[in-house]
Amino acid sequence: MDNTMSYATRTLANHMAGMATQIGILQQKVDELNQANQILKEQLNRKEGDANDTAKTDTDNGQAGEKPAEAASAAK
Repeated sequence: MDNTMSYATRTLANHMAGMATQIGILQQKVDELNQANQILKEQLNRKEGDANDTAKTDTDNGQAGEKPAEAASAAK
């Protein structure tokens, strides 16, 4: 009986150690994916910021310095 209990305890301990290792590996992958996601978000924000900057330079419509909203209201 003691041998069976000892074997079962060792088997369970080994199984738990294997699972802990797998959890550690999966947690590392989650951390890496979170870091990659953060980098991609920052790159997207910079890209969108650049797109917004170029869109803002288009506010002058060439009519005596009026902005498009002013020109539209003056045309009414």
